[in-house]
Amino acid sequence: MKRIRKIAALVLAAVMVMAMGITAFAAEQPSTPKITIHTTSDQDEGDTDTTVYTWYRIFDADIETDPAQDGPSQRGGEVAYYVTTQDRATQIETTGLFNVTRVGTDLKWYVELKDKETTSAETIAEKFAAMDLTKFESGTFSQTAVAGDATSGPVDPGYYYITSTAGKNVVIQTLKEVEIDEKNTFPTVTKDVDSADANAQIGDEINYTMTVHVPETANDEIVLTDSMTEGLTFKSIDSVKSGSDDVAHTLDPATATAITQNNNTFTITFTAETVKANQGKTITITYTAILNNKAVVNTPETNTVVLDYGEHYTSKEKTAYTKTYSFDFDKVDGDDHTVKLTGAQFELHREGVALELVELEAGKTYRIATSDDTTKTTTITTNGNKVTINGLDTDVTYELLETKAPTGYNKLPSAVEVKAKNNAFEHQDIENKKGAVLPSTGGIGTTIFYVVGGILVVGAAVILISKRRMNDR
Repeated sequence: MKRIRKIAALVLAAVMVMAMGITAFAAEQPSTPKITIHTTSDQDEGDTDTTVYTWYRIFDADIETDPAQDGPSQRGGEVAYYVTTQDRATQIETTGLFNVTRVGTDLKWYVELKDKETTSAETIAEKFAAMDLTKFESGTFSQTAVAGDATSGPVDPGYYYITSTAGKNVVIQTLKEVEIDEKNTFPTVTKDVDSADANAQIGDEINYTMTVHVPETANDEIVLTDSMTEGLTFKSIDSVKSGSDDVAHTLDPATATAITQNNNTFTITFTAETVKANQGKTITITYTAILNNKAVVNTPETNTVVLDYGEHYTSKEKTAYTKTYSFDFDKVDGDDHTVKLTGAQFELHREGVALELVELEAGKTYRIATSDDTTKTTTITTNGNKVTINGLDTDVTYELLETKAPTGYNKLPSAVEVKAKNNAFEHQDIENKKGAVLPSTGGIGTTIFYVVGGILVVGAAVILISKRRMNDR
């Protein structure tokens, strides 16, 4: 874990008055106290975190005994703070907050706070964070939940600086048992699919939005891992914004956005520097996927994101759903629906355009085609079986246009509407009537009868007149 530089002091366990010799009064306590941190969190149930606390003993403590007390209770006298090496003394001097004095030849450099009235615990913690902490004795303790207790175990009396992978630091005295109440706050993420894309047709673009809330104390790397089921293909990240500001330029294209070979998983990494620059802000990522030809009808295709913060925190999965549907029909005799007709041909239209289909099983199953399909057709042919069309959007009204009727039957005069009810397509029986239908009045069929009939009438009249004239002679 990168060293945490953002300072958010939790508590100063006791007033720290530093001077040579007499510096503070230690209440009656055991010789090896413990540090316990009680944490609460507003994170979602299911989030996981291992919060690691690292303590650095900056100052050791000389605690004089109190002659007025007996036995262990004598450990309650006055306290002086010191460091035990020249390297540590040098680090303390670099803070500018302390006077450092070595008395005699002992390996003790006593420390005195220069400004006892106005120097805050936050200021001390900030200066400690800038030191070379490898010069000081240290140890770790942890907890494995977003909320709970972490205990250091026995530590020597002294003045400690504690860092946390949750992004908070603290300075404390361990002259007695120390208990700290802390509220852990981690980055959060939500995922949404555009309402118009919750139901979709195979081949449609699906638009998603991820929203990352960055706490004011966040200062470590955030990694978003987005995984899609096989029915979705990642297309592109369309925007990355902090408020109205575009932050996409902070992503290194070579490493920050990675797309796996199967094109249904990608990651976005926000560096610690980007996270710090967006503390207390909301980062919004919009991106697009394609509902592909592997989408399973009537079963949601899922798009899931997990947020990792630093090395220890992992959020609960957040999932968005997209679903595509099927429609089926039978071609039947208009007088007897148990008679299934063969040889009818249809086109499926959307907004007046015939859709391209893939015939999965002749006369039975068809699917909306995509650009990846090589064999396509716009014709559905019935063979006496129920016909199923997969990959439809229940928010869209389709039409089945009959282009050829079964032999001996009349072709449908208009298209059949295919419209979902209660987010599902109902089965339809599409019927044809037997017999030939004469063209409507004024058509060429009736006209020819009128012409021929007229000729016959005229011819008969001519013959009749001719016969009369011959008889008159």
